[in-house]
Formats: sequence, structure tokens, C-alpha cells
Amino acid sequence: MKRAAVITINFARTDFRLIAHVRQWLIAGIVLLGILAGALLWIANATANQGAAAEKRVRDLAASAEKLRPALEERRQLVKNLGAMSGLIEARRHSWTQFLSRIEAVFPSGIALTKVDFNIRELTVALEGSAQSPEALSNLMIGLQRSRSFKNPQLKHQSLEKGSLSFNVAVSYQERGVAGPVPDADRKPGS
Repeated sequence: MKRAAVITINFARTDFRLIAHVRQWLIAGIVLLGILAGALLWIANATANQGAAAEKRVRDLAASAEKLRPALEERRQLVKNLGAMSGLIEARRHSWTQFLSRIEAVFPSGIALTKVDFNIRELTVALEGSAQSPEALSNLMIGLQRSRSFKNPQLKHQSLEKGSLSFNVAVSYQERGVAGPVPDADRKPGS
């Protein structure tokens, strides 16, 4: 049996083939956007997992730092104690008699000390006192400059109060130096 031929007549004014092509492109775009959305969700999940792992590492590091804190405090205290003990050992090695004798050797008449401040770690000396005259203070500075036991004397402060000249001198102490002033080159023995 033969089939009768079917005749199709299209009275539409729009070309539905064009719409079918656009529909296929839109379906392809939707599929592509779905794939991109899935990839973005996967990347976001991976980033969240990395962030969680980093936070865990930070918490672990903070916990280990808390565990080490007592040991670090103990170490700091030991270092502080060793520094104090080192200062005590230095102080015991220091000869106060020799130090005071060297100060006495450079002092001219007319000077009275009210304070001697000695920093044993830095070997610096601060001298405070009063002088009967500017010449006596000048002689003190000259004596400190010529001394082998002291170097770099600096007059930090001087003021005239009630007829007395008060002063403040800073100087470095040479513990290994020889007591007394440096001999003058122009002085002859016996004079």
C-alpha cells in the first residue's frame, strides 16, 4: 500500500527554523553556565577547605606558643639572673680602693666631692661637688685630662651658689691604667 503524500502548508509569517536555532544556542549557553557554576562552586569549596586548614594550623601554632611561653619566660629570667650575676662578679673583681685612690690622685686642693657615681658595666664616673674657685675646678679638669686612669672628662654642669661653685663632671675610668698624672715632657726630674 502506498501512502498518500502529505502536503504541509505553513501560513505563519515567522521562520520557526530560526527560532529553533536560537533555542538550541540558548540551551547550549544554559549548559555552559551550569558547568561554570559547578566549577565555581568546586573552587569555592576548595578555598573554604584551605581556609579551614590554615585556621587549624594557626590554632595549633597558637597552642604550641602557649605551651612554650613558660619555657621562654624561664629563659628570660635565667638570662636576667646571669646578667645580674655577671655584674656581681665584675663588682667583686673591681678594686674600690684603687678606684678611690686614683680619684684622690687627680684632685687639687679647693675641691669637695658630694657624690661619686660609678657605673661598673660602662666604666663611667659622675662626680658632683663644689669648688672654692674657678681655678680649682679648672685644675680638676686638667688633672682628669692628664691622668692615665681617666679619659674624656666633660664638665656637664657648673653653677655659682652662695659663694661656692658647684659642678657635675662625667669621665670614663680606665681600670687598667696607671695611677697618677701623665708626666709633663718639659718637666725635669727633681724640679
